[in-house]
Amino acid sequence: MQQVHINRLGVNSIEFEMDTVELPLSPGEERSFEIVMINYGAPTHVNISVSDILRENITILEDNPYVKHEEYIPLIARIPYDGRLYSKGQVFITVGYGSKREAFDLNLGHPGPNEKSFVVDVDESLYKPAQVSKAVKPSKPSKPSSSGMYDKDHWSAQLPTISAEMVRSVFGMAAPHSSMIIRLVLLVLVLSVLAVVIRSVDLSQFFTFYPSVVYSILLTFFMVYLLIRLPNIRK
Repeated sequence: MQQVHINRLGVNSIEFEMDTVELPLSPGEERSFEIVMINYGAPTHVNISVSDILRENITILEDNPYVKHEEYIPLIARIPYDGRLYSKGQVFITVGYGSKREAFDLNLGHPGPNEKSFVVDVDESLYKPAQVSKAVKPSKPSKPSSSGMYDKDHWSAQLPTISAEMVRSVFGMAAPHSSMIIRLVLLVLVLSVLAVVIRSVDLSQFFTFYPSVVYSILLTFFMVYLLIRLPNIRK
């Protein structure tokens, strides 16, 4: 039970008998408690509300009572089976049509280790360090012989021979076409140099309409020449 004194110290003054109310509820348990409103002045309406965290836990049967002298206001507190095991909130008392508001703390449930300090008894035997018995160190397993890894039949032993044969076969295939490969390399180098020169020189004046027609004709003759010479090169 919580007693609330109204208008005792002055108009719209609010005083609480206890600053904090504890209700040790278990999940699924429901309990009712009362707030006793004692009015020392003119009759007035008193508004009772709770903080958001307690809205699902507290039901106020009369949240705006008219208090003449002394009124008992019942509240029902509960903790759902799937609710929080411990909730800390506030109950607000408002008088003077909202001009004055005060609150007291309301804690529901059983506080866990994080909400209160606790002491754990430890057996004295646990303070003593455990004695390590001297045992014979196990002998290290012998490393497997590396001779078996490099037998003649193992693939790693054949790797150098395989690599050498592959290199010889590649050079043998490339030998008949060595002259053509050299020409292609030289052509790529020449084209690279030409590309660098063209990028560094402003050639817009060489690519007007008439010079472009001439370049197109020359390029066409060059392509025809390559098509005619290509069969002879393959032979």
